[in-house]
Amino acid sequence: MSFLEEMLGLKSHSPLRDGDLLVALTIAGSDSSGGAGIQADLKAFAAQRVHGASALTLVTAQNTKGVSAVHVLPPHLTRQQVLSVKHDLEPAAAKVGALGSEEMIRSVRELLDEHPFERLVVDPVMISKHGDPLLPEPAQRALRDYMLEPALLITPNRYEAEAMTGRSVGDLASMKDAAKRLFDHGPTYVLIKGPHLGSIVRDIVYDGTGFVEFGADRVDSRRVHGSGCVFSATITARLALGDDILDAIDLARRFISEAIEHAPKIGQGVSPVHALHALWGPPS
Repeated sequence: MSFLEEMLGLKSHSPLRDGDLLVALTIAGSDSSGGAGIQADLKAFAAQRVHGASALTLVTAQNTKGVSAVHVLPPHLTRQQVLSVKHDLEPAAAKVGALGSEEMIRSVRELLDEHPFERLVVDPVMISKHGDPLLPEPAQRALRDYMLEPALLITPNRYEAEAMTGRSVGDLASMKDAAKRLFDHGPTYVLIKGPHLGSIVRDIVYDGTGFVEFGADRVDSRRVHGSGCVFSATITARLALGDDILDAIDLARRFISEAIEHAPKIGQGVSPVHALHALWGPPS
């Protein structure tokens, strides 16, 4: 049975507990093109049959060709969104994505200390998969110092791992060294999304005692916008459903490969991955 067949329901994973749909929360930014950020997270939650709630941290004006404007929201507004959701919907898991400023980072950390999530995934959005900075250096340091400790899992890409450790990350040995250094900042698990090593994309997970490696065939495609968001959001949804952390990562790794492979061409630049590919099926 293929993974796509599993996702289409031939192998069912019930999202219900006592008749209620489980909830996952994303605390992240908005992508006006619908490819990344909050929009991608909500689609990834829906693909796993988990109800998605959101708390916006920032708003962007962007499309498949680039970002033209960013506006970080007042931190108190993000805080109120989280509290409104948490006190009513009781999310079973949450993820943190783009925060946009040092002030927002400190505010969200304070909120997580006061109202913690047991299953929290932190995607430390600070440098794009192409190596472009998304946060100024002081905010990058603040993210490392304040946002890693509350996390069950962090999911930096290679460039974010480099920024947070000050060391080059380009092969398995350097990935493992970076994972150890990031683990010292407090997360329970570190997942580093590694570089393409030949025809294989390799990720590693570290829990303070040992490593687990995840590999997937490289999908040769430019339709990868939002891939990191969908990957971490899928892990979050699976944690909400009660999956073990390694099972959640394994499913998310296979899911994102399918989402890239089945992504249609949208826009004139880098098209987004197709987080709902398994539910939509092939075009009619």
